[in-house]
Amino acid sequence: MTRTTFLALVGTTLINVALAPQPAAGDELASERHACIDHGGMSCEQDLEEFLRTADVVEIQEVGDGITRPRRVTLRKGGRICRAVFKTVDITSTDLHYTNRLEQIFTDRYVYEVAAYRIDRLLGIGLVPVTVLREIDGEVGSLQHWIENSVKMQDAIDRNLQVGDTDLLLQRLMLMYILDAVIYNIDRNFNNVLVRPGQDQFFLIDHSRAFRTHKKLPSLKEERPIPIPEHVAEQLRELDLEALQAELDGLLSTRQIRSLAKRSELLVADLDSRGVLPHTG
Repeated sequence: MTRTTFLALVGTTLINVALAPQPAAGDELASERHACIDHGGMSCEQDLEEFLRTADVVEIQEVGDGITRPRRVTLRKGGRICRAVFKTVDITSTDLHYTNRLEQIFTDRYVYEVAAYRIDRLLGIGLVPVTVLREIDGEVGSLQHWIENSVKMQDAIDRNLQVGDTDLLLQRLMLMYILDAVIYNIDRNFNNVLVRPGQDQFFLIDHSRAFRTHKKLPSLKEERPIPIPEHVAEQLRELDLEALQAELDGLLSTRQIRSLAKRSELLVADLDSRGVLPHTG
């Protein structure tokens, strides 16, 4: 397919997906949680997870934007250097809040970043950067691999940057919708999608406000018949309460996990009814 621009391709497509409401580095979607791919000089995701948990902290900087006040941490271990984003936000409030809608119960929690990463890998999507729990200087938070040489999708649109593989981008937009629907993330926008346009790479960040307890799908959705990879379809169909509890225990409440399981069932039924979810096995 010929090259096009983010503005032309994403201008309508991302609005439909993002408002509905990797690091998967490399040119392919990760199909398994510990699939070996290049992550900041690490041989595989498991190595990067261990590095983020155990490497020495050599520098901490304020990122300078974001209401969650994230910090960028430089880590070093065994001659390797890698940067990561450290978040410690942990807010639960019953006061009326307005995000992109009025909400009585509002949560903004660092543990949701880890939960989003784990669900992303359970589904075989591979778009959320590697994220772990870590204590730094007496504070516990989420530590997520910093995506070097990336730009926000909004900046790519504003600068009219080129897209190489448009089919791959469209598929990733559909996968973004699947993840956001399962975790009930209605805060997706052009500034929490990162891209490397010249390398056709795409990353999803900022999930600390996800995991609402609604046992329904978000009202807006991607209606285009964009193909879904078979391995993601298989993982989505097999996602059950037991697997979710095993992966998310200590990160989400029982109510959140049960709501997530219900939404995944509804999503399978919806995608099946529209004929876009492949039958596997």
